[in-house]
Amino acid sequence: MVRTTKRLFCLLFVFFIIAGLFNDAVAQRQKQMKNIPHYDYKPYHFGFLLGLNKMDFSLEPVENFHTLDMSIEGHRFDTLYSVLTRPEYGFNIGIISNLKLGQQVDLRFIPTLSFGDRNITYEGVDENGRSLVRNQKIESTFLDFPLLLKYKSVRMTNSRVYVIGGIRYTHDLASAEDKDDPDAEVLARISRNDFFYELGAGFSYYFYYFKFTTEIKASFGMKDILRHENTIYTNSIDGLNSKLIQLSFMFE
Repeated sequence: MVRTTKRLFCLLFVFFIIAGLFNDAVAQRQKQMKNIPHYDYKPYHFGFLLGLNKMDFSLEPVENFHTLDMSIEGHRFDTLYSVLTRPEYGFNIGIISNLKLGQQVDLRFIPTLSFGDRNITYEGVDENGRSLVRNQKIESTFLDFPLLLKYKSVRMTNSRVYVIGGIRYTHDLASAEDKDDPDAEVLARISRNDFFYELGAGFSYYFYYFKFTTEIKASFGMKDILRHENTIYTNSIDGLNSKLIQLSFMFE
């Protein structure tokens, strides 16, 4: 996750430099026709978003997990070889609230409902030496409450670029943290509550009646959300953090 974060910071840094260079061309285009010219003078505005997401985990296995004590009941492994994650795609919808703090700085609060799945896959062999794979599919319905700062370039006639960052609290409505379903085998449970830090960038275009924005954003969980329940499935994991990529289409 550290490597991913560094790459994202580098991309955002390059994006920020490009946004600054665009400002040099703004003066030459100011006399062109602007759509909704008074839009940016509003102290606040609202909108909505539709988007796609890719949900995954950042998993840190324990050292030498293949030597774990296999006498614990509730599994069929003789030796565990790997613990991996597999992402899946989902979608999200949200309501945008934007407060203008300055000419190029906004504060944004965007309550969002996000749907998606993630997987934890355990691979090894059973007592007869046969390959054994067990998968835990984790369905999530996130109720997100992000608070973000948005730094935008000077308006270029009918377009802007921007970078955005902040923190987010998430409540997972579908979490099995406290659920005991006798008909469902749960290998690993995750916490219902999580906190993220978020970084992203976007491009906005002003149409005649509204502003349309395309934004890509990465979110990284700040806490270990795995419930350690003294089973082979949780004892093999040292830490489990959420990570998400979101592509949003905003109408404001």
